[in-house]
Amino acid sequence: MRRTLAVSLGTAAALAAFMPAGQASADGRVHVVKPGRSIQKAVDRARPGDVILLKAGRYDGGVLVRKPLTIRGAGNKTVLRPGRKADHCAKAGQHGSGICVVGRAGHPVRNVTIKKISVQGFRETGVIGVHTDRLTVEHVLAKRNGEYGIAEFHSTRGRFIHNRVEHSGEHAGLYVGDIANAHGTEVAENHASGNAMGLLVRHARNVKAWNNTFVGNCTGIVLVDDGQKGGQGHTALWQNNVVKNNRNCKANGPLPAFHGTGILLFGGDHNSIKKNRVQRNRGKLPYSGGIVLFRGVPPQNRPAAFNVIAGNDVRGNAPYDLVNRSGSRTNKFHANRCRTSSPRGLC
Repeated sequence: MRRTLAVSLGTAAALAAFMPAGQASADGRVHVVKPGRSIQKAVDRARPGDVILLKAGRYDGGVLVRKPLTIRGAGNKTVLRPGRKADHCAKAGQHGSGICVVGRAGHPVRNVTIKKISVQGFRETGVIGVHTDRLTVEHVLAKRNGEYGIAEFHSTRGRFIHNRVEHSGEHAGLYVGDIANAHGTEVAENHASGNAMGLLVRHARNVKAWNNTFVGNCTGIVLVDDGQKGGQGHTALWQNNVVKNNRNCKANGPLPAFHGTGILLFGGDHNSIKKNRVQRNRGKLPYSGGIVLFRGVPPQNRPAAFNVIAGNDVRGNAPYDLVNRSGSRTNKFHANRCRTSSPRGLC
């Protein structure tokens, strides 16, 4: 049976340690939900700043969040799967998702934290934010979801930290996109494997990704200018481990086939790719290789321009460690440890 507990001032202070700034309040409450009970009912009853605490066990997903709160589980033993009852995310146009945090243009949902749970087997996305600000997804296992593991659209200042994303079906384990200025959305200390793309940043600017591991995907990291106004750019990638992303992914809709690529830029400008370990990504497709720069998506085909690729350990990739088919002479390759490049002279 679900319990709602009034929180003492001392407990509220402790809760503030894991709640984003501006979320915790002295009169916040903890709503304890046991396995098999409805998370959605607890969310609906919660006030801004409350905590939904999930015990270890199995729960129905399709949970819609429209207010600042925290959903916290007991780690990978707290599992959300598709349920037999209503998919509340469908009401917000996000059907088939485990947890959806949905605002609207000009009115984002702020300060939501999803922490220490597992979301598995959803047709679309494990955890998705649409029109959010300061969405934090931390210590989440997203496994075998149909499109994305963890994703945010039209959102700012997100934090994807210490997550594990495995076997997302059609698209990316981690996704940030469709925002002119993400205001420094952070993707750090995550592990992504078995996905089409480990991380996809599409039509977005001002994203930071560091200390992630991308291994065993079709492509490790992809930055995409899809031709929309504003393009893609000002994204920083550093100290990521991008190794053996050699799975085969067939072409899917607008996406080409992927196989054997570490870091891939389709267009994009003013991106910084520094001090990454990009090794043994091997394939035979036009986009295969270690760090690969191409023009953006048709029909605009904007060149990849003013990008800096420096200080990376790029070795053992095929057909080349570095590839510059960007359509621009403004990209800078400096002090990379590599052996092969196209054209020659980039190493």
